[in-house]
Amino acid sequence: MSPRVVSLGLIAFAFNVAGGLIAPALPLYARSLGATYWDLGVIGASHGFAFAALAIPLGRASDRFGRRRFLLASTLAEGISSACYCFSVRVRGLVVAKLLQAAASAAFWPALEAWVAEEFGPRAGAAMGIGYAAFAASFLVGTSAAGFVIEAAGLRAPFAIAIGTAAATACLVLSLPGGRAVPRTQRHEAAERPAARPPDDGAPRRQRLLAYGTGFVYVFGLGTVLAFLPAYAADRGVPPGGVGLLLGTYYGGRLLASLAAGPMSDRLGRRAVLVPAMLASVAGAIIVAVPTGVGLLFVGTAGLGLTAGACAPTCIGHIADHVAATHRGMAMGMFESACGLAFILAGLAGGYTAGAFGDSMPYLLVAGLSLAWMLVLSRGLPRPSGRRPG
Repeated sequence: MSPRVVSLGLIAFAFNVAGGLIAPALPLYARSLGATYWDLGVIGASHGFAFAALAIPLGRASDRFGRRRFLLASTLAEGISSACYCFSVRVRGLVVAKLLQAAASAAFWPALEAWVAEEFGPRAGAAMGIGYAAFAASFLVGTSAAGFVIEAAGLRAPFAIAIGTAAATACLVLSLPGGRAVPRTQRHEAAERPAARPPDDGAPRRQRLLAYGTGFVYVFGLGTVLAFLPAYAADRGVPPGGVGLLLGTYYGGRLLASLAAGPMSDRLGRRAVLVPAMLASVAGAIIVAVPTGVGLLFVGTAGLGLTAGACAPTCIGHIADHVAATHRGMAMGMFESACGLAFILAGLAGGYTAGAFGDSMPYLLVAGLSLAWMLVLSRGLPRPSGRRPG
């Protein structure tokens, strides 16, 4: 494995393990402070507001000032947000901490994704599969451990540990070579792939829009899982350790799909991955919404994780196919802003429908949205024709 891939994997893992620790702890801690389902939705939506607002300008700024600066800034914001979680005693304090955590992610992901596009060129899908696999692995470890940490040391303990992981990430970023914006002559241009580049001038933009829309749909499912699933499971008698393992199941599915989807989409085309991924989202969300037991709750959650793992690296590869090198940071920022908008709507729509129609409704919303987008992708994504370069 090349040093560049190792660096990518280590940084993605270290930065995101804090999020894995926080994911099951935050809804449970919020409930201990008296939060309702609507409050949980507002906390989740606050992440989306900040993320959607900041991802594009921060992605564009990383084009000008270099990727490493923004990766460092993201680790600082991550550490501050973890400290805010740790010392918050009211729900609104958790909202502030969530805003800071979102700002950290908005600085981190466009910079990392643009760096991957520059470093790996036509192999960006496979490389980003490694990055997203590391992300999924960090959440698998973090969420699985968090429940037991809570049982042993209390609801605030995961937040305290997350402060230390942010510091470790900063050290890894400082060891990354470079730090300035990459010269234009050293950047990989968008891959010339006949199957992905239809002849009319508007086609690249339409294909990017399909990637942005796919990011919105799969993150709508992710936002629903993070905002509501811990409380949904706890209300069904699942203890904190089991809640952590449930989220770990989501990220286990995401890990497996991330490793396979990137290389597969580079070889067979983006359509071959994204359309089945939407079908998995439909099935997983329905299973979660109408479980007959805890076992099926885990099965449905794994299906939603498979969708996220398949979509994330494939979308990054699809964007890299259709954007010039000098605009990749902004393009990745637009993708992440679409994801942020999904967090907003998942939190607000899920919180409202859960309170009005029952706590299964957020997952039925995920199923309906995924089904509709699967039909859009089936019509809009090009079918492969000819040999794709490796």
